[in-house]
Amino acid sequence: MKTAVVYFSLGGATRSFARAEANARGADLFEAVPEKKYNPFSALVRGCHAAMRQKSVPLSEAPDLTGYGHIVLMAPVWGGFPAPPFNSIAGLLPRGAEVEALLVSASGSSEKSRAKVRALLEARGCRVVAQRDIRSHR
Repeated sequence: MKTAVVYFSLGGATRSFARAEANARGADLFEAVPEKKYNPFSALVRGCHAAMRQKSVPLSEAPDLTGYGHIVLMAPVWGGFPAPPFNSIAGLLPRGAEVEALLVSASGSSEKSRAKVRALLEARGCRVVAQRDIRSHR
C-alpha cells in the first residue's frame, strides 16, 4: 500500500515533522500551498477564525492522492483546530483511504476538535486509523 504524507506549514515546524515522518515511513511527501499565503498576523486574524469553523481555502498546489491507500495529514493547530489548508487536503482524499491526522502545536491542543476532525475525514469515506498531537518546541 502506497503512503503519502501531506502537510501545510506556516513557520516550518510542521514541515520538519512531515519530512521526518515521510522519511521514517518511506512515504511520498506533498506540501499543500494555499493560493493566498498566510503570515503570522493573517494566520491569527483570518486563519484561526476559519480553522474553528472548519473552512477550507483554495490551494495553489494540490497533490494528486489517487493510488495512495494510507495518507498522513499534518498541519498546525490554530484556535484548537487544524489550520484551514488541512480541510482543503481532506477534500482531496480518495474514498477508502486509511488516514492519520497528526497536528502540530507549540502550546495548544486539538482535543476540542478531535471529534469534528474525525467526522470530516469519515465523511470523505476514509477510515481514521490515528489522531494525535505533536508537541513542537519552536
